[in-house]
Amino acid sequence: MIRLTILVGSAICLIACADNSPKLPEYIQEHPLEISVLNEEGAETEIYVEDRGEASKQDITVIKKVTPTLDGGLLYAYTISAEKDLDINLHKTWSVTNSSFQKAEFLLPGFWYKRNMRSPETAPSFKTADYWSFREDRMSTPAAIAFNPELQQWIKLERMDDLVREETPDSTGGKISIRTDIGSLGIGKMGEDHMQLAANFPFTEVPKSYQSKLKLNPQWKAFYSLEKGETLTVSWKVSHGNAADFTALVTQTWEQAYDRHLPRPVAHKKTDAEIKEILSNYFYESYAETKDLKGFAGLWFDTQTCENTGVLSVGFCGKTFANAYNLLEYGYEQNNDEHKALARKVLDSYYANGFTDTGLIRELVYGENAEDVYTLRKQSEGLKNILFLLDFDKQHGMEHPKLEETIENLMHQFAKLQDDEGGFPRKFDTSFAVLDDSRGSTQSIITPMIMAARYFKEPKFLEVAVKAGNYSEKYIIDQADYFSSTLDANCEDKEAAAIAAVSFYHLALTAQEDMRKKYVALAQKAAYFGLSWYYLYDVPFAEGSLLKEAELKTRGWGNVSTENNHIDVWAFDFPHVLNWLSEETQEKRFAEMSEVITSSIKDQMLPYEGHMVGVGKKGYMPEIIQHTVWDYGANGKGYLNAHMSVGWTVASIWEVLTPGRFQGFMDRNP
Repeated sequence: MIRLTILVGSAICLIACADNSPKLPEYIQEHPLEISVLNEEGAETEIYVEDRGEASKQDITVIKKVTPTLDGGLLYAYTISAEKDLDINLHKTWSVTNSSFQKAEFLLPGFWYKRNMRSPETAPSFKTADYWSFREDRMSTPAAIAFNPELQQWIKLERMDDLVREETPDSTGGKISIRTDIGSLGIGKMGEDHMQLAANFPFTEVPKSYQSKLKLNPQWKAFYSLEKGETLTVSWKVSHGNAADFTALVTQTWEQAYDRHLPRPVAHKKTDAEIKEILSNYFYESYAETKDLKGFAGLWFDTQTCENTGVLSVGFCGKTFANAYNLLEYGYEQNNDEHKALARKVLDSYYANGFTDTGLIRELVYGENAEDVYTLRKQSEGLKNILFLLDFDKQHGMEHPKLEETIENLMHQFAKLQDDEGGFPRKFDTSFAVLDDSRGSTQSIITPMIMAARYFKEPKFLEVAVKAGNYSEKYIIDQADYFSSTLDANCEDKEAAAIAAVSFYHLALTAQEDMRKKYVALAQKAAYFGLSWYYLYDVPFAEGSLLKEAELKTRGWGNVSTENNHIDVWAFDFPHVLNWLSEETQEKRFAEMSEVITSSIKDQMLPYEGHMVGVGKKGYMPEIIQHTVWDYGANGKGYLNAHMSVGWTVASIWEVLTPGRFQGFMDRNP
């Protein structure tokens, strides 16, 4: 039976589905569409609830169309026509009645994983509330997935319209009127203990809006300005399926999203050789000296001026050794003595004065700063690049016996930090006393341990790497719990997953066939989580904003973490691992996405003459790209943050453009 209701005057047209129309499983309950309006006084009034059969006091027409999709889901399209000017908000909910909210896991790709319980109460998580709704441009694909791990069952809600239009809001809280294509997706609890997925158009952020780091602002609700005679269509898709666990859910979600968006490489403006030449300006502009060290200032630049801060940092965020290695190698490639001399000046100072009395690499040097906290990740990144440098110099007939002794001793010291399960603490003091026993960044030590095993011919280091891999398998990959690798946040993050994928790639290169297959499979699982943070579509920007003027395409850029809701150029050798995985697994999406990431991040926001994109100096690749309504401290969506760290961004792009380093090291050190 088809029910057709037509109301003339104050017009509502409701078309209900026939009894034999496509349906979702009974455990997925569709709830009526609700429409509210914002009046001139700023008050909200509900004017329409689907299926009530009531005439609206506002002159609108609502037409609903439900279409089955090839994957067994349903596409819901609502067309709203206005016979007078009005500001409207649509709200639609689906509940899952066979699943307990308390046991449920949720996925908002690039923003929310499981229950976000690694995040503090000042960032979005179920610690703070049991229902959350977020703008769609916070997600790497506009989808919200509810997962029942006991039934191995998922339900997915996707926004299906193209996101093209955006305006700068006149406020970031309360109720606002705006013309934007950005809606929101919601996850959480309904009733006593059911799961729900919800959608709003335009966006609604409740119970709080996350608009700056670790600061939850008041809720925010937008109303679309629909003019008399205009028609608006909003489409959502609901689908369902099964997954063995949360890792399988992330894998399926990413593959399906990739096939939907089919992101293509971004046309480049500069060749790779030109990009390296532009980036090399950073080495000269950032050069700084302290009382006993020389290096490249890497942190806390004013974005518009890039005035030298003199802050020297090893590993993330300054990457002093990585950048010195890049410049030295580049100097040899270009036969440029100036490049070689500058790199040697930095390295000589660090080789002589860059270690503590206990053998740790000095991580953060500026002014009278007293270093008292050291990190597994920074030490690991420093060690990795020192080993590359030792190998590079050995190729050119140079030996560093004292440095080799220092590094080998430090590797042994780190081996003592490993616990019985293979894990490593996140932070420690100069005497190696543990300050932060979180083990989520254990995988970062695997690569330098493998390299040290080869370079020093010391099997003990490989044993440490394998044991760390066992820990990472059991507690990170098997638990689908990637966290604590972003140094200024101890939460769910992209880098924990991407570094895990890289680490298991490196372990695979050391292993016999059976273990090699295992490591390939583990690298693949981690890679899907890493990829889930990278955008598959282009977020829209408001006219007149910096990123709109720069014509930034966000596909291929990655969100950072749950705490840090901006995109950046963190990639390093992750694209190379994707290419390797593509060959190993015959999964072409990996190689295709590697090309998308590489093409998108390498020169879209690279500052050079005639293309400075809001940055003060040539080659200073910006760090914090504010792609959603967010500010890391200043400026907001469509702009760069007022301050940035640059050393790591230069190193990331440089490594993306320099494949084959690790394989070459392994080949030279059998």
